[in-house]
Amino acid sequence: MTRKEAREHCFKLMFEYEVQKNDAQTMLSYFVENELSLGSQKNYVETLLRSAVENIAHIDETIEQNTKGWRISRLPKVTLAVLRVAVAEMLYMDDIADSISINEAVELAKTYNDEKNGKFVNGILASVFKGK
Repeated sequence: MTRKEAREHCFKLMFEYEVQKNDAQTMLSYFVENELSLGSQKNYVETLLRSAVENIAHIDETIEQNTKGWRISRLPKVTLAVLRVAVAEMLYMDDIADSISINEAVELAKTYNDEKNGKFVNGILASVFKGK
């Protein structure tokens, strides 16, 4: 599995976390026990998910501060999941360049939503980057 595919896997798990309102610890435990297909990317996915879930309040606050008039509760769940993964990478995973996190998030937003959403995500993440 490539890093790009692993990031997409994280996005899907964060989306599931938001939609189903699963307990974070239950989700992480299930992931650790059952995700054998990730190969060399398992540690990356586990670290990213843990960072996102354990710091979700700070991540959501960061997103809301950079949405310029949008409350986080108004964001589509797909957009929110993409942003949470990217912001977690940007704030808590120093070994990943912010430009990569932003670009990959924009691509996910375009794939799972549309071009306009990709631009929206890009604007928010560019603002987060400038505020770091």
